[in-house]
Amino acid sequence: MIRLYSWAEKIWFRFPQKLRFILVGGFNTVFAYLVLNLLNILFGVLLQDTFSPVVIANIALVIQYILTINISFITMRYYVFQSHGCWLHEWLKAWSVYIFLYLINAPVLTFMMTVLGWNTWLAQGIYLIFSTTITFLLHKYYSFRKSV
Repeated sequence: MIRLYSWAEKIWFRFPQKLRFILVGGFNTVFAYLVLNLLNILFGVLLQDTFSPVVIANIALVIQYILTINISFITMRYYVFQSHGCWLHEWLKAWSVYIFLYLINAPVLTFMMTVLGWNTWLAQGIYLIFSTTITFLLHKYYSFRKSV
């Protein structure tokens, strides 16, 4: 089993970094998107009489970020950027990237839902298309930047 993993790992790291990012980032994005929408459905059922769909979507968004950031950090750190820097330092920088992205995501999601009348699925899906490039650049040049 270890030999199989070692063999797969050697092949994996021959792929260009951008392709690894697309594959790993794609997994992380789909996972986070599914978590958000599952939470949105759950909270929609539980809180529909108390909060508007926009508030419910934003509650789900906060919880989704908290649940999925560490998975994204671990997979990006190792499988995309092959970082060997200080784990805690990079973890804090990655969290700051995701907090920054959340501060963009929440108002964009709210705008798309309230002004454009889009549902959470569509609004977040559109946001993710644009945030993917920003995420790659912030991680490459900030979170996991190699020291010179």
